[in-house]
Amino acid sequence: MISIVTKWWHVEGKREEAITALKELVTQTQKYEPDTWMYCLHTSIVEGSKPPPAENDIIFLGAWKDRQAFDDHRTGPVFTKWLDQHLDLFVQNDGKLYVSAEFADRFAGFVRPEAVG
Repeated sequence: MISIVTKWWHVEGKREEAITALKELVTQTQKYEPDTWMYCLHTSIVEGSKPPPAENDIIFLGAWKDRQAFDDHRTGPVFTKWLDQHLDLFVQNDGKLYVSAEFADRFAGFVRPEAVG
């Protein structure tokens, strides 16, 4: 398994539109990519966070069967078609989605059923 934590930033004034589009990406990923084991998206809570995040942060927590499954997701039809349709909602650098990413190797942890969904 390979895990990743990424951060995207939606364009100011596009928060609700970005969230709606991202919910569709989650639905399509769950439906068509069985080797994507976890795909959870979050918005930041500024109050109480140290250091305080930007209000336009989108935080992804994902897990895939292996690195190949992640690469297949990133270059596959679900993600690439979605990105072509919605790139304008997110901060870009040279016309490409601007992302920070950290791969992780989980060594311990759990997810209670109440956290899924």
